[in-house]
Amino acid sequence: MTHRRRIHPTTLWHLLRRLAPHARPYRGKLALGFAAMTLAALAEVIRPWPVKVVFDGILIPQADPDPVMATVLSWVGTGDRLLWTCCLAILSIAVLGGAAAYVQSTLVSGVGQRVVADIRLELYRHVQRLSHSFHDSVSTADIVSRLTGDVRMMRDLLIEAGVLFAARSLVMAGTIIVMALMDWRLTLAALAILPALVFLTNRYGRRIKDAARHQRKGEGRIAVVMTEGISAISLVKGFANEAHEEARFSEQNLSSAEAGVTSTRVSAEMDRLVQVVLAAGTCLVMWYGVTRVQAGAISPGDLLVFTAYLATLHKPIRRMSSMSARVAKATASGERLLEVLDLRPEIADRPGARKAPYLRRWISFIDVTFAYPGGNPVLQNATLTLRAGETVALVGQSGMGKSSVAKLLMRFYEPQSGRILMDGTDIRDLTLDSLREQISVVLQDSPLFAATIRDNIAYGRLDATDDDIAAAARAAGADRFIRRMPKGYDTVLGERGETLSGGQRQRIAIARALLRDAPILILDEPLTGLDRTTAEELVQTLKMISRDRTTLLIAHDDLTLSMADRIVRLTDRRFAEDGFPPLILERKA
Repeated sequence: MTHRRRIHPTTLWHLLRRLAPHARPYRGKLALGFAAMTLAALAEVIRPWPVKVVFDGILIPQADPDPVMATVLSWVGTGDRLLWTCCLAILSIAVLGGAAAYVQSTLVSGVGQRVVADIRLELYRHVQRLSHSFHDSVSTADIVSRLTGDVRMMRDLLIEAGVLFAARSLVMAGTIIVMALMDWRLTLAALAILPALVFLTNRYGRRIKDAARHQRKGEGRIAVVMTEGISAISLVKGFANEAHEEARFSEQNLSSAEAGVTSTRVSAEMDRLVQVVLAAGTCLVMWYGVTRVQAGAISPGDLLVFTAYLATLHKPIRRMSSMSARVAKATASGERLLEVLDLRPEIADRPGARKAPYLRRWISFIDVTFAYPGGNPVLQNATLTLRAGETVALVGQSGMGKSSVAKLLMRFYEPQSGRILMDGTDIRDLTLDSLREQISVVLQDSPLFAATIRDNIAYGRLDATDDDIAAAARAAGADRFIRRMPKGYDTVLGERGETLSGGQRQRIAIARALLRDAPILILDEPLTGLDRTTAEELVQTLKMISRDRTTLLIAHDDLTLSMADRIVRLTDRRFAEDGFPPLILERKA
């Protein structure tokens, strides 16, 4: 079984198109931001003109001023009045442009942060709904790396590439138009360097993206090694393998650092070359502009303003070339996000699937064949029936596929052939949520959250009242030790419940299963790792909660098997032996 991937190009524009729907709820703010962006660009374009007026109208008056200059002189006059007007214009343009840029930056940043949060939510929601095989094949640390680091990089992609690129493009377009109106020949000379800039950006952008891709993958591997080392710290210390774990981490850390150094070096090379090309363009414009002034084609003030526009044009070009490095890195992160978002769950509701009814008769495995991806079959033409209210113990050697039976019942996986029926209905014709609502689970290492005891028990039924939670805890034999804790049910547990003993963790897991009050109960090695006294106490509790429930009991020890009404042995990929506990236990002895 494989996840279905949609083939997609990994280009900037493809990523922006894929992510654009997240910006739609913020259309109003984006429109206002675009208006502010246009106003800021206009202020940038007209910024040099008061200097031209001062130069050509006061310092070096022209005998035959151009039409724009003649209009300004006729409106304002000459001398001190013209000077003060130009000073006021410079200040007004600065204030107007600054205010517009502030509004643009604030709106764009706010929208960018919200869009990134929406993308992270979509990714997390999607990961939650992917099939169990995905979570078996991808490390938790890698998923966390994508949810944090890669999503954070998308902010650069959305803000830098999406909006600020548009702002700088507006400034460039306005500047080029004004320059062309002033002197199209000089404008062509100024734009002669663009092919070289495009070539540099494309060439180095690909190299930066490749280095960034390796760096992000390296950071994902770092997260895996780090998470494994920290989560298994007791094992690491117990075997005195701290130096080994440090070496593993150092290897991945160095690999990622080298990729980062490569990315930085390539970015620096591109920046230096861009500056050289821009300097060459400035020299060309300066030389040709002076010849145009000497020929009387333009005034000295025109050349001054044109040179100012050239600097205005070069500023966004430098920023955009620098931005291309960050965008390349963000694009590499975007690829990692799409790798997950383009996955489709293997297990999903069939068209027309209906809600599962409350189990009243039986569960049947009929000629079921199942194998994990790339593995040999763990079940082959296996048939088994569990009657309603019956506790069936499934035994067999480790690795024979006992837990796989439970996963198939919960539709974590689908069999390659055969059917699993619930009261005569194929479970694939039932909705996933309603099917799993019929099942409670107690595992040998039941996960607990770093939350209050109350929240951990209530995870079995999120709308449970405090009285319901306390009743489930009493039934599971957990209420007494919970009330002895500093804050009772409001005591916050450590990660994975490490602040509790094994027996206490299992009792909370049992209380959670009891609170769910489902007709089907799965007990997967629930007493593993517990001392005999604790195990004997828990057996009595488990017997109580399995009463009147259809229970699949996966076990190997005599104490757990004593709970069963019937014992089934899994051997040679089939359910081969069926009998009653006293007979089977006696035969084992």
